[in-house]
Amino acid sequence: MKKLLMAFAVFCSASVLHAEADYYAMASLWAPGQIPMSSSSVIYGVRGTVFYGDCSRLNGLDLAIGANRARESFNGLAIAGVFNRANNAAGVQLSFANVVENEFSGLQAGVWNHAGHGYGVQLGGVNTAGYFAGLQLGIFNWADDLDGLQLGLVNVIADQSLYVLPFLNIGF
Repeated sequence: MKKLLMAFAVFCSASVLHAEADYYAMASLWAPGQIPMSSSSVIYGVRGTVFYGDCSRLNGLDLAIGANRARESFNGLAIAGVFNRANNAAGVQLSFANVVENEFSGLQAGVWNHAGHGYGVQLGGVNTAGYFAGLQLGIFNWADDLDGLQLGLVNVIADQSLYVLPFLNIGF
């Protein structure tokens, strides 16, 4: 009976470990050529990418010559030459383009920054958001709804019907 219970406990433990693997690092040449290989990997630490890295969640430092993607969430510091992309993100994104489809909080700095629902600061040439609470500082700033400040040459708050106000927009 003890052997049967021990075998059952080992089987259950192995099933849990296989369900979601946690890693401390990921190295990626491109998404199919990365270690660990799965795009459903969860990283708690550092990812280094040459062309394209893809994981489920990343908490930590994300460095890329090319592009980074976190399918579910990213928390930490992401620096990439081409783009950073995440479904949800908290922290700092520095790249040519930074894209967060849903919830974002922190700082985005790049030529193009986008947040579906953002809190914090966007610094760049073009800053866009569905809803944004904070500061958009750039040449062109767009928010469907804004609780904060836009500073730029062209500023648009669509839901408040403030179209193309030069230099300064304040939304509440």
